[in-house]
Amino acid sequence: MNKGFGVRVTVRRPGEQEADVAPVLVVARDEQDAELVAAQAAGAGAQAEAFRELIEAEIEEHGLDLRQHGTVRSLPMLNL
Repeated sequence: MNKGFGVRVTVRRPGEQEADVAPVLVVARDEQDAELVAAQAAGAGAQAEAFRELIEAEIEEHGLDLRQHGTVRSLPMLNL
């Protein structure tokens, strides 16, 4: 059964001192799976950290379909 997770993705680009950090929502089986899905979606040099499972109201608010494993949605700001 898939669940929704809040994940923080950090990407360090070669030659840049500052990393880009983005909050995303991920549909995955567990926290480790969510981190892997988010890091792969962000590309080379990305690291991801799942910080919590979403509650049902948050899943509905963001329109996540738990049947769609691997769905990644970016958030304009961290609001979890």
